[in-house]
Amino acid sequence: MATPIKQVPILSGKIAEAFVKEAEANERKPHGKLPPEREAAVRRVMREMEEFVPSWKRK
Repeated sequence: MATPIKQVPILSGKIAEAFVKEAEANERKPHGKLPPEREAAVRRVMREMEEFVPSWKRK
């Protein structure tokens, strides 16, 4: 027996307009930027990962 597909809600009117307006505003915002201290932490972890040698490969 198949499971019925739920209907997807459709936005309309003022709610739809507000949703589109907010989505467009968010689209223009810069994103993907980390604060400098977080970037430094990411670089440090990436460097540690690259330099890591498993115990079975250590001499």
